[in-house]
Amino acid sequence: MAEPISSTGNTTGIPANLAAALCAIFILLGGIVFYFIEKKDAFVRYWAVQSIFYGGTWFVFNIGMTVLISIAAILPVLHFVLVPSLMLVHALVHLLFLIFWFIGIIKALQGERWNYPFVSAQCRRLFPNVVP
Repeated sequence: MAEPISSTGNTTGIPANLAAALCAIFILLGGIVFYFIEKKDAFVRYWAVQSIFYGGTWFVFNIGMTVLISIAAILPVLHFVLVPSLMLVHALVHLLFLIFWFIGIIKALQGERWNYPFVSAQCRRLFPNVVP
């Protein structure tokens, strides 16, 4: 169920669910912007931190897979098997990232706190005061 969106006000003047959705839509950059400009609204800050970690994870995954595929491409004989396999894994994980991204946008617009799989546990560990 959706938690009530805080009525304590916010710094930006944007409704909390819209600000949270902007964090979710513009992962990483939107999260960074709202994390620093929104000081009052815990709901928006929650989504900002989630967005930063989710965007960062997506970025690091892409860099890592690009490096792995590049290394596999220069291996003699093995590259015929490794490159297509790694590209398939990359595409499937990308699809999962995309699905979770859409779910996050919808949940933010609905005013719900939602945890991205795998990423949110790290958020809670590193930012226990922001991400309950």
